[in-house]
Amino acid sequence: MMAGSKAKLPTYRCGAVRRARVRRHIGAVRWARVRRHIGAVRWARVRRHIGAVRRARVRRQYAMDAVRWVRVRWQYVVDAALGVSLAGLFVFGGMTVSPLLAVAQTLPLAWRRRAPGAVLGVVGLATAAHMSMGMSRTAGYMPVLLAIYTAAASRSAVVRWGLCGLTAVVVAAAGTLHRDLVEGVLPAVAASAVAWLAGAERSRHLRERTALVAESTRLRLEQRIADAELAAAADRERLARRLHDTLAHTVTVMLIQTEALRSTARLEPVDVDRVDRVLGAGRDALAEVRGAIAELDSRETSASADDLAERLDQLRAAGLDLSAALPEGLAGLPAPVLAVVHRLIGEAATNALRHGGPGTRLDLRVEQDTGRVTVSMVSDRGRGAGGARAGAGYGLRSLARDVETFGGTLVYGPSEGRGWSVVATFPLLGSA
Repeated sequence: MMAGSKAKLPTYRCGAVRRARVRRHIGAVRWARVRRHIGAVRWARVRRHIGAVRRARVRRQYAMDAVRWVRVRWQYVVDAALGVSLAGLFVFGGMTVSPLLAVAQTLPLAWRRRAPGAVLGVVGLATAAHMSMGMSRTAGYMPVLLAIYTAAASRSAVVRWGLCGLTAVVVAAAGTLHRDLVEGVLPAVAASAVAWLAGAERSRHLRERTALVAESTRLRLEQRIADAELAAAADRERLARRLHDTLAHTVTVMLIQTEALRSTARLEPVDVDRVDRVLGAGRDALAEVRGAIAELDSRETSASADDLAERLDQLRAAGLDLSAALPEGLAGLPAPVLAVVHRLIGEAATNALRHGGPGTRLDLRVEQDTGRVTVSMVSDRGRGAGGARAGAGYGLRSLARDVETFGGTLVYGPSEGRGWSVVATFPLLGSA
């Protein structure tokens, strides 16, 4: 074989190489197909699992929404069920003499919670008219009994006592036209009395439940206030310890070393005077530190009304149009809540002057409602006033968290015209 010439493999070896290559290619193709199949199966399983999870979440959300809807609107569900039952009673009971009167007996019940007196009058007159025309079944009393049950819980004494009694008498008298005393009067009077007693008892239970909810709210608010006071006291104590352990100790060591230097070293009169000045400043600083520690250790947590009045006087002098006297109506608030109110008033007044400029008017009002007190502050820059429109900064956001801590709400935003409105609402502890 000559040098540089290419060596040729035997024929049988070429065939083996080709077959090996074919087998490797076929195996690679098969393995690629298997992997694709496995990947497709796995992805299908994943998609089915994701779909099942999503469907389960959607079904659970629908169920929760349905339960929430029933909890909020359970009265409508009950009224709808009662309406269907009464309609079936009149349609299939065979006691309807006048369809118009039957509709007048049942349809007004849809508004029995909003206007119990008017509904009782309409249903009572329709029932009496239907009874006088010969309505055969005593089950025709059901609509008027339901109206009496609702009217017995009315706040109006005229509706609760007078209209309910008058309706029972009129319906009983209408029953005597086609029946005797036992079948016409006694069932109507007895059923009306039972319905009225049930409604009155339900009204008493509702009042007691409302009182319990108010008491629970008051106790939770008091607990929040107590927790906030404890947290503030712990912060003050920790800060006092830190000042005592660091600054007070350091100043004391400096004074002792300076006293030792003055007593042992030979100093010129000028240097002695300088050392005395250093000692005097150190003693004053130590006294101030001890006074600050004593002040931090005190349990005073409320902002002073005098401080707020002084701050408002400074803002008035700078050009804020604000009434001279602070509004009344904050006496029912506890000291920590009153401190937040004072901070809120000061922040709103400062923002009004900062963003509106001199001449800005700030209306400050305090209104007390049943169990709540509302503090509203509305600024007005007036016509032609310049300046950028105010926004909610860190102060209002921080105060919003403080207001929520004591069970209140803080709402702020642009008001009508060219001003800004800040409204805070707090519960009154003594309202339960």
